[in-house]
Parts: sequence; structure tokens; C-alpha cells
Amino acid sequence: MIAPATPTPLDQWRQRFGGRRRRTKPRPAAALGYLTNGPVLDGLIEVEKLVLVVLHDEHRGHQHAIRLAGFTGACVPWGVQWGGPEHSRFLKDLRLQPVTQARGLRLDTHSADLLRLALQLDRELERHVRHAADSMRQEIRLPCLWAGFKPTQAIGLTGDGPELEAYCQRTRRTPGQVLARTAREHFGLLLYPFPWVSHRWEQAVAVFADLQRFPKRQVFALHSPADDLVGHQGTAAFDFSNSRFGSAVRGCRKAAPAVTVCV
Repeated sequence: MIAPATPTPLDQWRQRFGGRRRRTKPRPAAALGYLTNGPVLDGLIEVEKLVLVVLHDEHRGHQHAIRLAGFTGACVPWGVQWGGPEHSRFLKDLRLQPVTQARGLRLDTHSADLLRLALQLDRELERHVRHAADSMRQEIRLPCLWAGFKPTQAIGLTGDGPELEAYCQRTRRTPGQVLARTAREHFGLLLYPFPWVSHRWEQAVAVFADLQRFPKRQVFALHSPADDLVGHQGTAAFDFSNSRFGSAVRGCRKAAPAVTVCV
């Protein structure tokens, strides 16, 4: 017997969106996943090589788009900035049929990983809106961060900040004891939880996102993109509302060129 061919991502797009009626109002949720632009070693990847992908409905008047935007992160004074115009990688509209060598808002069929992730995010979003609204997260969850130092730079390293203070109170240990117990080695570097040592951000060789406990896909409530997609969590700031490519509805500026991603 000949096994049936596995549907391509384009086939899956056609099954999901071909002939579908337009929505009259946006779904009150958004979905977030990620792609990587480098190897993930021991569950860690540098923040600059992690692409956070956010999907949500976007309406303007009678125009409707499913906004798919990608953002990276960067180390900034005392923390990490995720997203914003300076860290936006692409902006697409999932409602537009993907084509080969696509430009602008259309997805490229050659970017199979991105198209596959977009479809997974849309299905997860739809499932939560229809069947799991009560269990939906109320806010974005960002990856935990680790700061990497050369061993010579870590000599005499002290921790600081409310996160470390709260942990010390729970464990009844001193900051020095906590730092010594939580330090981990990673390819010649000593890693510490970034919120505890963010005051030494300038000496850090790299900052890593921890993907071991970070969900591959998540859905969270979205009442206002300007409010729910912008904010702070500890030493991390995020802005997934503003892209340097404008809006996903028609009439926006040209979207980003293709970006190479892998999973």
C-alpha cells in the first residue's frame, strides 16, 4: 500500500483558510511561539538568536489581518529588551495565501518552519478562544534569563535586586550562598540568573534565554495590543505591538525581507 502524502504547510493553509469567511471582530487573545537562529545547547540560546513570534487578529475598519510578527531581544542597561521597532524581524499577514519568493506581507512557502509555526499558533488561539477561555493566561510569559561571565570576571561577584532578596528570604540563605548554589557552567562561562546580577550587565559576555521550561506555544488574553503587548517582567521589557514594518492590514509599508530561521 502507498502511504498518503503528508500535507505540505501550504496544503494545511488552504485547508484552514481557503474559502473561510472574514471575522466581524477580532479574537480576544494572542498566541506566542518561537524560532531559533542558532543551536540550542543545554536548553540555552543567546537572546539575539531567539525569535519570538506573536500572532493576533488586527482590524482597521472593514480590513482584517492575522498579524504575524517576529522579534528578537538585546541586552540593554540593567536588562533585556524584547521587540520594538529596532528588534523587529518580520511582519506578515497569515490570511494572505503564501507564495514562492513572497515579498511584503505574504509568507514565503520556502519558509516552511515559519508557516508551520504560524498555523500551529492560529489553531491554538482558536482552540483557547472556543473551548479553554477560562484557563487562558492573562499575560505573556517570557523566558528566564541567565547572564554568562568569564570565571575571572565572576570572582567577587555579588547579587542584588528584589528578586534575589525574595529568594533568599524563602530559602533562608545569604545572597552569597544562593549565587554559589545556582551558578551553572556553560562552555567555559559561569551563568547566574540575570535578574540577580543585572547591575553587572556590562561585564556579561552573553545573556541567554532558557528554553527548558519555556512553552513552545502559549495563548494569552488580548484586550488592547497597545497595553497587553507592551510591558515589563522583572529585568525584561517587551514591545510586541510596534514593528518597524507598520501594520499588517492593507496600505501599510512594505514588510521585511525573508529571514532564515530554524527549529
